Amino acid sequence: MAQNLPLKFSMGKKTKKIKQKVISYIAISLLNFIKKIPLPLSRKIAIFFAFLSYYLYPRIRKDGLKHIEYAFGDTLTKYEKKKILWNATKNMFLVAFEFPYLPDLAENKYNNIASYKGVEYIEEYLKNKQGALFISAHLGNWEMMASLMCSDGYPVAEIVREFDEPDLNKFIDDIRTKAKIKTIPKDRSANEIVNLIKEGWFVGLLIDQSPRDNGAPVEFFGKPCWATIGPAYLYARTKAPVHPVCMLRNNDGTLLLEILPPLTMVNSGNLQEDILKNTQICQSAIEDIIRKYPEQWLWFHRRWKERDKLKAYWEKRTQKKQN
Repeated sequence: MAQNLPLKFSMGKKTKKIKQKVISYIAISLLNFIKKIPLPLSRKIAIFFAFLSYYLYPRIRKDGLKHIEYAFGDTLTKYEKKKILWNATKNMFLVAFEFPYLPDLAENKYNNIASYKGVEYIEEYLKNKQGALFISAHLGNWEMMASLMCSDGYPVAEIVREFDEPDLNKFIDDIRTKAKIKTIPKDRSANEIVNLIKEGWFVGLLIDQSPRDNGAPVEFFGKPCWATIGPAYLYARTKAPVHPVCMLRNNDGTLLLEILPPLTMVNSGNLQEDILKNTQICQSAIEDIIRKYPEQWLWFHRRWKERDKLKAYWEKRTQKKQN
């Protein structure tokens, strides 16, 4: 039996790679088809797919409603929770079906598609060539944020998670590059990111999902979970202002990029304590946005997932500090 284990493991990896390849081929083919049709029609097709998925894919309703219930409890009615979930499903598919259009939209500077609110907060940074951190969530059309600003000449770089399948990763990155976005893989050297900020770049991070590594304990919607320490760490290295931002979807099909005031971060000199407190400050800011626009957030992600590795790490740090 022991001799058979490596063979079974190898076949499992091979099967996973084949599955990834098939999904990649389907995704690339679909996105290539989408960009050949007008955007208004693409949005209608997206809503049709959202409808099918909502009713034919049980996990969407099961996980989505469970997370909404966990976050809001009895403060919302069952009808309100279902409405949030349906609109969140619709938004997710709209983001996917709008994605192939980003290069063309960027070329035309998102004329009549997107607008700004709060740019006055960053105008002074541009004059002084001062960098800043933008924190956001998978809310509204998060893919458009960096593209819109880059198309208008703002020096924005986006930290992204690369796809495991090489062909799909190249395809997605090509679209982002053609949409004028400077992308930074999330496993890139922190020094490289710090240098960009010091050179006057605005670096954007999506911080609303559960991290496998480099996470700290926080509360989100009043419940314990884990959050990336990325913004807190970069703030500790650069002291760059941290602004929550979001790309909101309006009822008429247009989008609004809102830049919120800079957060008041902690700078006590105790790095570990500052990381913990500032990570919570960032998460609370993102929570405020999601509470205001719950129908545009990605409720399907397991935000409150247990992370044994992170738990063990912080317990060890706490014990070491007490001793």
